[in-house]
Amino acid sequence: MDDYDLIGFAVRFMMQRKRIISAFLKGTDFNPADCIIMMIVTKHPGYNQEKISEATLFDGAIVARSMKKLEQQGFVTREVDESNRRRKIVQATETGKEFGNKLRAAFRDSNKAIYSGITEDEQEQLKIILAKVYANLDKVKIPDINK
Repeated sequence: MDDYDLIGFAVRFMMQRKRIISAFLKGTDFNPADCIIMMIVTKHPGYNQEKISEATLFDGAIVARSMKKLEQQGFVTREVDESNRRRKIVQATETGKEFGNKLRAAFRDSNKAIYSGITEDEQEQLKIILAKVYANLDKVKIPDINK
């Protein structure tokens, strides 16, 4: 596959997702990171901030700032993890669940348009192929241009 095709697809897909998130940001003081974190928190209740960082690929400082803001606005709660008291377990409040579920529903609706004309079998094949590509991402060697 040509690099341009893959990069073009990835960029266009992410821009479409960004437009959906932008629609949800109107009238709030949230940023895209806050929205993505809310989607993770509603999909994976009980994740700690470290797991949220891993899932979003955001550094710990970004997640911590978002958590503080989301907690202040009543979208999440953070409680000490009894198995490791240095960690905090994050839970969405009812308000947070409502927001996260609306955002995830908007993405599901966009997926219907994205996958229109593609059979369920083709979608399943795509899922399998993308899972393999995703797993291979960790195998990519980043060139050291200083050598």
